[in-house]
Amino acid sequence: MAKEALKIWMALPTTDRSKILSNVWCSDCRGGVTMCDYSAEFDGGVMVLRGFCATCGHKVARVLEGCIEPLKKMTYSSKRKGRKSSR
Repeated sequence: MAKEALKIWMALPTTDRSKILSNVWCSDCRGGVTMCDYSAEFDGGVMVLRGFCATCGHKVARVLEGCIEPLKKMTYSSKRKGRKSSR
């Protein structure tokens, strides 16, 4: 499922991905930091980015809710447009 999560993550606009990665909570730094060396996966029906704090190297994660279903619908509808009608 990591491949599907990565595909959906990469379908988000670059500016949105950048905003998400630069707004992650680090418990060691006690504030918002940038995530680096991350991976994307599904966990309990939501996408989770897991990586490391760019400041101190502590493990961090970011849960993405609400962005996955619209992208799945978009991907599904674009696949249907390519289908030939059986009429």
